Amino acid sequence: MAPPSRNRIADILVKARVIDELQLRSALASLDQWGGRVSRVIADLGLASEETITQAICQGLGMPRVQLGNLTKDAAALSRVDVGLAEQKGVFPVQLKDNGKTLVLAMSDPTDLATLDQVAARSRARVVPMVAGDREIEHAILRHYRGQEPVEKKRFKPDTNKQQDAGELPEEEEFKVVDMSGKTVVKRISDIVDPNAAPPPAAPAPAPRAAPAPAAASANSSASDILDEILAGGSPTSEWTDEDLARLQTVQQNQEKSSKILRALLELVFEKGQVQQRELAARMRL
Repeated sequence: MAPPSRNRIADILVKARVIDELQLRSALASLDQWGGRVSRVIADLGLASEETITQAICQGLGMPRVQLGNLTKDAAALSRVDVGLAEQKGVFPVQLKDNGKTLVLAMSDPTDLATLDQVAARSRARVVPMVAGDREIEHAILRHYRGQEPVEKKRFKPDTNKQQDAGELPEEEEFKVVDMSGKTVVKRISDIVDPNAAPPPAAPAPAPRAAPAPAAASANSSASDILDEILAGGSPTSEWTDEDLARLQTVQQNQEKSSKILRALLELVFEKGQVQQRELAARMRL
């Protein structure tokens, strides 16, 4: 599948020097993998704040900015756009004017003409777009459609000196990880790691050998021995015992679990804006 092409919003952000070309390529790669909107991806990757992105879009398009934080609920406007469409497209109906003929719509990407046409057809009104941030729109949907106050909590409560001295883990708080479309993916850390699960046993270190054994592994081979032989060009043979193969399968399963956990934690770090991809890549090259 070809990577998504840059749209007008991307060009505006590069021209305004909110991001550079290298950062844009990183954002487009993430957009290709996870989907969503380019402005949301850039904010989630920590490349720029949502407010900086929103202001750049306003200036680039010459459109007004709408603040949704203290917005008064307009029931008539909400009735013109169902919540499913608002969540799917990342839009929020701000106000219905001119006796129901004009709908003011908050969008993070006012250049999305397909969404404008769809909302106009559903609402049976002329749509006037205004610019707002992706998270701001998401929070307005929760507050005015769902009747919920959006709460963003830290993943853990801060450690106290007593906890650290006792070697205790920080107390877990409930938190939320969402994907690029705003859908909740993880609600608590236990959804990623089972706190009651025993840590996987460490694979025994292979005994020193003068030279790699060309023959198949013996009945007493460890999982590490088996992996060494495979990496050296060997392949499973009938001379390997069921116990050897079971050990190898256990190593593979543990690696897959570790990979999933690491990926989820990295996504959470990027989501919270604690580290940028460039910083992580630089550390990995050390």
